[in-house]
Amino acid sequence: MDQDYYRQMAALQSDHWWYEGRRQILARLIKRLRLPKQAKILEAGCGPGANLSMLSCFGDLSAFEPEQYAADHAAKISGVNVKTGDLPGNIPFDQQFDLIGAFDVIEHIDNDVEALTALGDALKDRGRAIFTVPAHQWLWSRHDDINHHKRRYSRKQFKAALELAGFTVQKISYYNMWLFPLAVCVRFGKKAIGAQDKNDVTMPAPFVNAVLQYFFASEQYMLPYMNLPFGLSIIAICTRHK
Repeated sequence: MDQDYYRQMAALQSDHWWYEGRRQILARLIKRLRLPKQAKILEAGCGPGANLSMLSCFGDLSAFEPEQYAADHAAKISGVNVKTGDLPGNIPFDQQFDLIGAFDVIEHIDNDVEALTALGDALKDRGRAIFTVPAHQWLWSRHDDINHHKRRYSRKQFKAALELAGFTVQKISYYNMWLFPLAVCVRFGKKAIGAQDKNDVTMPAPFVNAVLQYFFASEQYMLPYMNLPFGLSIIAICTRHK
């Protein structure tokens, strides 16, 4: 993604319903992992730093990001050790981690299995990895083009990629379920009328933003106990034995 898009992300990521809802869901699931004290944590592809403050609550956090502006912004707002690097061949840390997260990253990479394998190699024995990716290729839209996505996944496809990379999948679920019908209608409606929005990630009015965040974030209370049958995205928790 180009620098202008990262600047837009940086401006939205503190308050936008999608970023905040995802943070709450991730935090709830990570808390249940019962990581060791002073856990070593890595975020791969941290962008301009939307998740760094949340992840820092769970241990000693490092991160990397291929785009220089985004890496610099992430380090500035968080105080985290953020380096430039990319997947699959340039993870800029010579250590292994108790937890690795890659949140809406793997869909940007040509060889997803190779990237997942590289992250698995950076895990400690029985360490955990948590991933999110967009769901359903049939939902492809202008948003995916703008974000330079290579693909969207079904749950079966993403699980297969994880297993090819050597992971044992402990949980894999769709999420962003409540807003799925609305998003489907909006995306197909835009296609029907030929709308060509520059970007569909904008800040809604405060009341709308609060309502959307409430519904999205409420899935944090279901996901620890069940897998959701459909949704706009997929979340997976994995381990890798060495």
